[in-house]
Amino acid sequence: MRTRVLTRLLVCAALAGVTSVARAETAPVSFAGKQLKVSIGYSPTGFGYDTYGRLLARHLGRHLPGNPTVVPQNRPGGGSLNLANYIFNAAPKDGTEIALIGRGLAMEPLLGGSASLAKFDSTKFAWIGSMNNEVGGFFIRQPGPVKTLADVLKGTPLQVGSTGVGGDQHAFTAALNALLGTKLKPISGYPGTQEIMLAVERGELDGIVGYSWGVAKSGNKAQLDNGSLKIILQIAFRKHKELPDIPLIADLITNPDDRQVLEMIFSRNAMGRPVVAPPGVDPRVVEVLRKAFADTMRDPQFIADGAKIGLELEFVGGAEVQSMIERLYKSPANVVGRAQTIFTSN
Repeated sequence: MRTRVLTRLLVCAALAGVTSVARAETAPVSFAGKQLKVSIGYSPTGFGYDTYGRLLARHLGRHLPGNPTVVPQNRPGGGSLNLANYIFNAAPKDGTEIALIGRGLAMEPLLGGSASLAKFDSTKFAWIGSMNNEVGGFFIRQPGPVKTLADVLKGTPLQVGSTGVGGDQHAFTAALNALLGTKLKPISGYPGTQEIMLAVERGELDGIVGYSWGVAKSGNKAQLDNGSLKIILQIAFRKHKELPDIPLIADLITNPDDRQVLEMIFSRNAMGRPVVAPPGVDPRVVEVLRKAFADTMRDPQFIADGAKIGLELEFVGGAEVQSMIERLYKSPANVVGRAQTIFTSN
C-alpha cells in the first residue's frame, strides 16, 4: 500500500513538474520589473557608437513587453573586443543585457586566426540587428602630408589612427596597404573614434581610415566645411548619395581574387551598428528582442530624435545579419587565408 501511494505521489510530482515547464515555455515573454542594459563598446566621448547606443536605449523600452527601464553603459577597450568577449562569456543569458559592438568584431575570429584575441564564436551570438548600413571613408587632415588620393596611392607615408587590432581602422588600413600599395601606418591605442579625430585635428595623426560618413558629416561638420578635414575615398561597395564625386574603393579593385578578399574585409559595413545578445538566450526572448529592435527602428519618434542629432539610420534585421555572418564564415579557404594575411600584416 505504502509503495503504491509513494509511486502515485512521485508520478503526480513528475506530472506537475512537466506541466510547470510547459507553462513556462508557453508563457508570454515579459521584461516587467526588470532593468535591461545596453552596453556600448566605446567611450562616451563625442559622436558615434555612443550616440547610437544612447538613442536606442531611450526608445527601446517602450517596445519591449513589460516596458522595462533601459540603461546605457559604456565598456570601452580594444575596439569593443573586450565587450564582445564579456557578452559572449559572462553576460546574463536572460535577455537583460545586450550590446552595441564594433561592426568588424563579427569577423575578428575568422580574420585574426590564431593571433586573434577574440574569445567568442560569431555564429553563436544572438544578432538582434543593426542600426544602419555604413559608408566609411578615408579622411585626411589639411594641411597635411598629402592633398589627394593620388598622393596617397603614390606611396606617401601617413600615420592613421586605430582603436586596435580587430577594429575597422586597423582592418581597413591593412587592406588598403595590401590591395592598393599604400604606405599607411596604424597608430593604435585610442579608446574610441572621437579620440582619434581629436588627434587628427591636433596634427598628431594624418588621418583615419574607415570613419563613418554619417557620423563625420554631423560630428565633424565644422572641419569638413572649413576644409581642415577632407574625405578622399569611400570605403563601401556602393557610393553614398551625398558623395557622387568621391572615389569608391570597390571601383579601384578589379582583380576577381582581390575583390573576394575585399568583400570579406569590407562586408562589415553592411552591419554598421550591430546589436547582439549572448549565446544561449531563450530563442523566444531573442525573437522578442529582435521585434522590439525592429519596432524601435521604425518608430517615428525614434527616427525624429535621430534626425535632430544628424544620425543616419537604416534598419538591418537580426536574421539578415546572422545569415550574412554564417555565409562569410563558409568562404573558400584561399580567400580566408589571404584575408587573414592582410588583416594581421600591421
